[in-house]
Amino acid sequence: MRVLLVTMTFMTLAGCASGTISTLNEEHYGCRATGNFFDFSGETAIAECRKKIDQFCQLTGAPTVIGKTASEPSGYGRYATADIDFQCISAKDAELKQRQIAEIKNQQMKAVIQNAKSTCQQDFGFTPNTPEFGNCLLQIQRQSIEHEREQSAQAASDERSEAALAQQRREASDRNAMGAMQMLNDNNNKAIDRINNRVTPGINCTSYSYGSTVQTNCN
Repeated sequence: MRVLLVTMTFMTLAGCASGTISTLNEEHYGCRATGNFFDFSGETAIAECRKKIDQFCQLTGAPTVIGKTASEPSGYGRYATADIDFQCISAKDAELKQRQIAEIKNQQMKAVIQNAKSTCQQDFGFTPNTPEFGNCLLQIQRQSIEHEREQSAQAASDERSEAALAQQRREASDRNAMGAMQMLNDNNNKAIDRINNRVTPGINCTSYSYGSTVQTNCN
C-alpha cells in the first residue's frame, strides 16, 4: 500500500505539461504553459503552448501568427514555464492590417512635417521656400527621428532591464531555497548526531533523514 501511494505521488509530481489561453485584447491572445517535473528548460512548455495555440486558432478558422515568446527554466520550488503572444488572423487580414499601420505612420509623418512648417514659419520667422526655411525643416525632422530612436532604445533597454531583474529574482529565490535546504539538512544531521550519542552501548542504531523527518532504527 505504501509503495502504491509513493508511486501515485511520484506520478502526480511528474505529471504532464499544461497550458492555458487568455485574451490580451480584442485581437491578441496569450498562452502560458508549465512544464512537467522532469523539464529543466522551457522547451516542453513552449511545445505545449504551440499545441494549444494551434487548436485554438483552428476553432476560429484562421491561421496562427506567433508574436513574442518567452520561457523560464525550472528551479527550486518551481516548474519551467513559457509565455507566447499570438493572433489568429488570415493572410488577407494581416495584409490589410499592415496597410492600415503604414497609413497611420504616413499620417503621423505628414503631421510632423506640417507642425515643423508651422514652427519654422511662425516661431522662427523663416519664409517658406527659402534655404533657411528648408534647413529649419530638416533640423526639426532630424530631431523628431532622433527622438523616436531614443524612445525605441529606451523601450528595448527597459525590456532588457526587466528581463535581467527577473533573472536576478530567480537566482535569489534559488539561493534562498538552497540555503533553506542546507539549513534543514544541517539540523537533521545534528539531530542524528544527538540521537546516536544517546544510544545505549551494545545497541546498534541507524538514523535516516527524509526532508524534515528523521527516522531511527535500532537493533
